[in-house]
Amino acid sequence: MLLGLAAVALVPGCAGPVQVTAAPEGSSDACADVLALLPAELAGQPERETRGAGTAAWGDPAVLLRCGEEPVLASTQPCVSVPGGGEDVDWVVLASDDSGSIVRTFGRDPSVEVEVPATYGPAPVAVLPDLAEAVAAVPATAVCTG
Repeated sequence: MLLGLAAVALVPGCAGPVQVTAAPEGSSDACADVLALLPAELAGQPERETRGAGTAAWGDPAVLLRCGEEPVLASTQPCVSVPGGGEDVDWVVLASDDSGSIVRTFGRDPSVEVEVPATYGPAPVAVLPDLAEAVAAVPATAVCTG
């Protein structure tokens, strides 16, 4: 199963906090800057409470965000540049299948990882433009070349 960043405790009729494992640098000042700029709504879904430093979630099933991952500076995985918030943000597609996609920022330290369930569309690009302004709080040191 592709989607694996979080385990959501489901209680009938209640959407509780989302348990998301914090990334190694999730408590960094850079991640605090990213979290402060995240939208209250993503893909038409409200933000949800999370457990884990440097994390955020929206909707049910949850779109998950983890700030503080190791930076991606080289990859053979597909890399896409997504405009938004006045700055393009490069994302590496780490995994993609029928259950959803996992992408991580390219050339930013710390890196931001986003897990998007397939219910939000065939590609994570539908939600990434709305995250660009927040993610751009971490300066780019490299860009995708192809």
